Amino acid sequence: NLTYGFYGLRYFLIPKLLLGNMYIKAEIINILLDSNRIVSLKNRIKKRITSDNNEILEILADEEDVLTFNFLFLRKEQSAERILLLIEDVFPSKIKKIFDAKDYVDRVFNNDSDKGFTFGTIRTFFSKSSEGKRESDLNKYFLEIVDSVFKGRRLDFAFILKFYMATIRKEFINDGYFIPRVKDSLMDTMFLENLGLISFEEVKDMEGSIFEEVFKKYGNTFASPVRRGLFLTGALTQMLLNKQAKERGAKPFMKKLKGLKMDEQDIKALLPAVQNKFEEYNSFGKGKKLVAEEAYNYLFSSGDNWRLSVDEINFYFAGGMNLVGKIKDIIYAKGEKDVDMEDDVQLNENATE
Repeated sequence: NLTYGFYGLRYFLIPKLLLGNMYIKAEIINILLDSNRIVSLKNRIKKRITSDNNEILEILADEEDVLTFNFLFLRKEQSAERILLLIEDVFPSKIKKIFDAKDYVDRVFNNDSDKGFTFGTIRTFFSKSSEGKRESDLNKYFLEIVDSVFKGRRLDFAFILKFYMATIRKEFINDGYFIPRVKDSLMDTMFLENLGLISFEEVKDMEGSIFEEVFKKYGNTFASPVRRGLFLTGALTQMLLNKQAKERGAKPFMKKLKGLKMDEQDIKALLPAVQNKFEEYNSFGKGKKLVAEEAYNYLFSSGDNWRLSVDEINFYFAGGMNLVGKIKDIIYAKGEKDVDMEDDVQLNENATE
């Protein structure tokens, strides 16, 4: 009754009572042994943070801190079982904070209850280092993140970013699940930031932007001029790719993105190239000029030597590509009236899961 699946792994949920009250013991036992009945009694739809339909963590999150839980992750190897991770003394209030962070992410990204954020969104980037691997060889890193989530330990965002970009680049080059994978990385980032496990340098007293509501919606992820400039450059580039796909049935400009391994100089050269290409299509209207002008201001006010890694540069750029619809909503409301108002289909979303 206390064994649950966890993305190719499994864990035992082991309760530990802190008080000897028999009523508390009976209530906890009822939840552990008959969670479906408890859910129906509480007349609510159960939320999950894993893929196991029998998961009961959200129900336990409502309990008072009169008990803790241990999470024992095991892996069967031949006739023995090996302990992969033991997370000790997790209070219900901590589980509730995790669900609160999940709810926050789901609200921002308009996720429904069936496709909301889960640990599977993190597992996307920490399963196999290559498709040729027979088994998941990134379990160690994945479980380290899980451990940090439950214990509140800080994480190295640069390390996580390396795995984000490995997956994102693969999907971009193969014209696969690029847009969904970028969304997953943004959700992961917001979830971890909301829990205080990662943080971003926030620059105060930046000039106001017509896109301010978009930037603020995603926490501090884009809270610096250079990150905002990269985001807007990515959004403008995605508009161009959509335009080419509609006009030509192909996206030749993708070659200039260097498989999302662009550096600072590449980005600075890319922005005028995007503008020139729009002008060739006679499609550089008022709205796109607003995006380009703000991107220029943010990037070039940041001077030289942005002190960002190639992974960081391309992550923020890809974020703009993913959220281009949010930018379009604003520029069209500001008076963009050209034919590209109809180019809202992001052709990278050619497959759904």
